[in-house]
Amino acid sequence: MQANLEFQTDRLILRALKQVDVAPLKKAIAESSDTISPWLDWCHEGFDDMDAEAWVNRSRQGWLTGASFELAAFEIETGELVGCVYLSSIDSVANMANLGYWIATKFQGRGYALEASEVAATLAFTHLLLTRLELVMDPANEASIRIAEKLRATFECRARNRYMYDGEAREGLVYSLVPGDIL
Repeated sequence: MQANLEFQTDRLILRALKQVDVAPLKKAIAESSDTISPWLDWCHEGFDDMDAEAWVNRSRQGWLTGASFELAAFEIETGELVGCVYLSSIDSVANMANLGYWIATKFQGRGYALEASEVAATLAFTHLLLTRLELVMDPANEASIRIAEKLRATFECRARNRYMYDGEAREGLVYSLVPGDIL
């Protein structure tokens, strides 16, 4: 799939990260470590320019190889980076992927994660022709649980050792989406 695809909602433009996004990415993550770091271990106070540049390079490489597809979400009104939504852990045998997202603190609570996730799910089901998406989250992450429910994802289980955080296996809630849930 082409990394130059662009999607638009009423409030967001979603596209692959570019080198020009390094500084806004660093700023958004640095300003959001308090609210994101409890759930995503890559988000920490020391996230710097090198981390942001490596992130953009990995994201671009994911698009090139088909290993993952990350979309940066920008607010149409201001042009600011709101956060990212991504399809990762793509499994061609099971024809599925994980759907994840993060939203910068100053944009949280405005429905942007839901809006961006709907775009990513549509991309997964219509362009990649996947038949299943999983959303995995910490049982204490109430905001992500609400997003999964608003997406009409089905709660499947509370799975032991379902994801890794800072080298430690953690319990995770598993929700799923299939094409009929979104399309």
